[in-house]
Amino acid sequence: MRKKKLLSLGIALVMIAGLAAGGCSQKGSGSTSDSSGAKEQESSEPVELEFLFGDPNRTEIFSRIVEDFNNSQDGVHVTFNATGTNHLEELMTRLAADDAPDLTSQLQGFELASYVDAGYIKDIKNEPFMKYIRDTELDTVTIEDGVYGIPMDTQAWGVFYNKELFEKAGISDVPVTVSELKDCVEKLKASGITPFAAGYATEWTIGQFLGYGASSILTPAAVELGDDYKKGNWTFDQPGIDQAFDVLDLVADNTQDRPFDTDVSGQYAAFAKGDAAMMLQGNWSILQIRELNPDIKMGMFPLPISEDKEALLFPKQYGFVINVLAASEEDPAKAEAINQFMEYFLNPENGGGYYYDEIGVPTANAVAEPELDEASEILQTYLQDEKTVFTYYAYEPAGFDAESWKVTVQYLNSGTKDHKKLIEDFDNAFNKYADALE
Repeated sequence: MRKKKLLSLGIALVMIAGLAAGGCSQKGSGSTSDSSGAKEQESSEPVELEFLFGDPNRTEIFSRIVEDFNNSQDGVHVTFNATGTNHLEELMTRLAADDAPDLTSQLQGFELASYVDAGYIKDIKNEPFMKYIRDTELDTVTIEDGVYGIPMDTQAWGVFYNKELFEKAGISDVPVTVSELKDCVEKLKASGITPFAAGYATEWTIGQFLGYGASSILTPAAVELGDDYKKGNWTFDQPGIDQAFDVLDLVADNTQDRPFDTDVSGQYAAFAKGDAAMMLQGNWSILQIRELNPDIKMGMFPLPISEDKEALLFPKQYGFVINVLAASEEDPAKAEAINQFMEYFLNPENGGGYYYDEIGVPTANAVAEPELDEASEILQTYLQDEKTVFTYYAYEPAGFDAESWKVTVQYLNSGTKDHKKLIEDFDNAFNKYADALE
């Protein structure tokens, strides 16, 4: 899950503060002498790097890889600083204080462009470690002629399902149309099985319906508008959106009791225990579900939002992106240390090997051959058949997503099923942040 709260004003303030801090950071000339003993001591010290990390779902495995790297050699030491869900706020604060880390994460799409325009992120297209990344996986980290991020794995959003509960309800095939999804829900209910596990107390668990679930409608429309979209000439009243919102209603009407009193951990637990047959989530959830129930028989399919099964696409983006801060270019030793760390991490014989195996999802790494979790089987087929669409998240104005989550939750709480009002509220939220697109 990605929180995008960077506004254009925020970037401007960060730049001003950074310039001010830079102007005040000149050290006095003092003594320019340096003994050979001091030089020897300095050369024996490892190059220090800081990795400001922002994905709670991958904190444990990344911290383990960093520790393994530090133990594998003496020339570079990486400090792993996990910020959790406040990652972008922490990054902005650090940049404003002229205290940039060397590596960070999570920046892609329009959000990344804001940081690139401000001069904070390094173009890494010619770095040696990029040999590991497929050229076809660079869409949302490419800005003009530069590449500003390292995509790690394919993040997809859809419907997790319990294979044993589907079998119990007599469901042999996953649904590929809205009608089939409705039929699936009715069969589960007739068998005494709750269709969906929900965790609406954590707003993004259902708020992501717009940014992920409706991507096959919204992303092509936004791309087709091009510059007009970036100028804010946009509405969510797109062909097919009404039926997509019917699916949102269908899901909300068929969850466990009191879904607004359950958070994301409760959603994971309900699905893992078999208290519900399905769950709307991203494949970042695989690790959490497996920790709760290693033996669960589960799969994942794209959420149908129309009656055209040929139009059914898996919404995807890069599940994890590493960004290199431009400030590292000022220190050749740090630049080389970053290359050394990324070589270790991306090489499947080192950290890249068990990282990809443990997360169990398809990868952007051209060399790695990970062991995929069974929940990734359908996704892998859709990827091979090129039946995917980039999530609308990659095209949203910064700050819009959290606002859209609130709109979605308010709509579901109202119980009105007034799609016209929902579209109006989404449009108003978009207009509030549209300036961040330019």
